[in-house]
Amino acid sequence: MAQSLYRKYFEIVPVNNITEYKVNNGTNEISFLIPPLQGAALSTRDLVFSGQFMLNKDDGTAYAPADYETTEVSWDSVNGVHNIIDRIDIVSQGSGNSLIEQRRNYALINKYRRGVLSANDLVAGKYNNQHMCGNSSKSSQNYLGRATLNGITADNNAFDFSIQLNTGFLMDNIQQINLGAANGILIKLYLSEIPNAIFNIDPGAGQIANNNYNIVLKRCKLFGRYNFVSQQLLSQLNGVQFRKINDLISVVQSSNDTLANSPMVRSLHKMVHIFQPNTSTANNINANNTSCNQVVGLKKYIVSNNGTRHPYNYDIEITPSMSDLPATAGQNGRVTGNAEQIYLLIGALNLQYPPVHSLVNAENQAQAHEDIVVGDNDQTLNVNGVAVDYSYGFSGFTVPMTNNLLQLNVESSLLTNDGVVPTSTRDQTSTLNAFIEYDAQLQYQGMMVNQ
Repeated sequence: MAQSLYRKYFEIVPVNNITEYKVNNGTNEISFLIPPLQGAALSTRDLVFSGQFMLNKDDGTAYAPADYETTEVSWDSVNGVHNIIDRIDIVSQGSGNSLIEQRRNYALINKYRRGVLSANDLVAGKYNNQHMCGNSSKSSQNYLGRATLNGITADNNAFDFSIQLNTGFLMDNIQQINLGAANGILIKLYLSEIPNAIFNIDPGAGQIANNNYNIVLKRCKLFGRYNFVSQQLLSQLNGVQFRKINDLISVVQSSNDTLANSPMVRSLHKMVHIFQPNTSTANNINANNTSCNQVVGLKKYIVSNNGTRHPYNYDIEITPSMSDLPATAGQNGRVTGNAEQIYLLIGALNLQYPPVHSLVNAENQAQAHEDIVVGDNDQTLNVNGVAVDYSYGFSGFTVPMTNNLLQLNVESSLLTNDGVVPTSTRDQTSTLNAFIEYDAQLQYQGMMVNQ
């Protein structure tokens, strides 16, 4: 006997229902309330956030295609419209507004998780048409400029977007959400500041400054599906398992540095380390704030658990490293011998090797290096970092890390005199975002999240 009785689709407008949401001089928080509908379960696979996007100048007029030549503005072409989201909070309306999940650094997490795509995935299909992505900054720029066409005003030519919100509770959950038991779900989206959401493609004279542009969203809606199920099935939905991600931040301050973290979780899947030069980490309109390039001149790294080498009992070496390449090599030829590091990174991102697709490749690495040398933001496809898969390639396998000390020793060209590596990133410290991915479970009884 079928336990699913029938389905109903819904479309919800924000609780703070206003005409436009703005990053500057307006409301930058969008809140959706999914009510505690008795007898209904929520399938988040069908949950979609949609609306219309506009980029305006400081005088309120549209950023237009005619402006492309004088003010080249774009955003991360892998993220697309996800780049304008800074943080998402998911709260239960019952039990004292319990916080279920908070995804900080949303855009950077979305970027590295898309490392299992390819450039072709970003120029066709849903990523291109619904997420406003592309295979370069110039291609994604086409979604930022709008103009009056055929008598239709620029504001009525705003770009439509439709995305699934990339959080564990809304994307990586295993069970459907029992809305009655959860007492309703409040989803809060916080928009990024201008210098974090967009950037100058070719920084220089005549480019945009931090405060003379504005991001505007209108007609925002949340579309989804209620599954009305039998009481027998509903009684079995007493909690939700989902994948959470925490960001543990530290700073790489020398060419041979050891970074230490304690995940404090019971079921760790993996750790993904993303390095960013400090001047490009945030609030820099001339830098891509969601760049995922490798730490400058990586030579080798070692991972350990409680002081012993684990899960790899050897050094992962980059041979040759960037600093070992000949000075005469062209910028596009600056590709290091990082096969094993890339193997481990792709395995952690994709949970299998070889992947079907990947943005982790030598071409994207070389193009990212060229951008750093010349000071441009033409290519944003590069996804690189150091990752450790504690699932060991087994689906669903996790490792308890409640009191463990995990250390990463990194040897690089940071703050050295290595001449081949880009000096702009070599001569400054680097922020390390250590993203820990682990299983969490929401228990409706008491609305407690166990991790």
